Amino acid sequence: MMAAQDGGMSPRAPAGASSASPASSRSRPEAISGDRSRLLNALPSHEEARDVRINVLNTSVQGARNAGTTGLLLAVSALISIPQVIAATVIMAMFWNDPELASCSRVKYWTLVQTLHQFFTVIVEWIVYKSMDGSVRNSAVTSWLASPGVKSALNSIKYSLELLGLFWFLVGNMWIISDEEHSSTKAGGHLYNMAFAMITICYIKIFLPCLILVALLPIVCFCLPCLIRLLNRMQDPMRGKGAAAEIIAKLPSAPYVPSMFPDEDASCCICLNEYVRDQTVRVLHCKHHFHQACVDEWLVVNATCPTCRKSIDPNEAPPRQPDDVNLIV
Repeated sequence: MMAAQDGGMSPRAPAGASSASPASSRSRPEAISGDRSRLLNALPSHEEARDVRINVLNTSVQGARNAGTTGLLLAVSALISIPQVIAATVIMAMFWNDPELASCSRVKYWTLVQTLHQFFTVIVEWIVYKSMDGSVRNSAVTSWLASPGVKSALNSIKYSLELLGLFWFLVGNMWIISDEEHSSTKAGGHLYNMAFAMITICYIKIFLPCLILVALLPIVCFCLPCLIRLLNRMQDPMRGKGAAAEIIAKLPSAPYVPSMFPDEDASCCICLNEYVRDQTVRVLHCKHHFHQACVDEWLVVNATCPTCRKSIDPNEAPPRQPDDVNLIV
């Protein structure tokens, strides 16, 4: 009887264990799947987060294109070009008539043209900057520079100098880098080294923006508020794309409460963090919402919604879409 009971008990115990095992094996994946779905629902939609990052990156690229019209970068450009002009002028004055340079005319004339090009480029860039500067309107010269005909002529001269600089840079690669025979003479060595240094700086100016753009990609993807803060610090007020602090302060904002937005939409598309109770949330007129600290930094740079690009002023007419609206995508 005991054996029979044992024989009867032993099949039931594994059966009970086996019946509990599938339930536990099913509940664990369901729990993991539930946690994952809650995490994904807490983030903003893929399209909105992507649109915000593309718009910010487009703004960064457009800012780099217009770098020649910002006072800070013009000062940096002048700080790079003027020492080259001074050094090249001194070296050419000392060694231009040296007999050892009789067979070194290509290096002499390339350095001369490059020096003149850099000198006039700095002057034209500053004149273009002053013609676009809206802070000074009392000067008759500034008013004359701001006239459409003069501005068009200045822009044409500026672009012509840029094309000339690119062409002369290519000529320098053929004349200077491939011509090392004149670097052995004393006079030729000084001019050759000066020309070689100018070409090297041209390479840096060409490839540095590309390297900066590549370096910005991880920041755009994973640390967008840092990039917006950097753009905010570099913003040039004369460009007039950002909003004034008084206008930003008038935009509606409120402390966050869980019932304010649906659970799947209760996060900021800029920093990708969920809203926390009593955090200040700013809701734009287009109904897109962000952390106040995140979006206010952006509005100083560009007075449009970072998601849909609508103006923060509901009475303002929609801006014409720029030609490079899909610059990145």
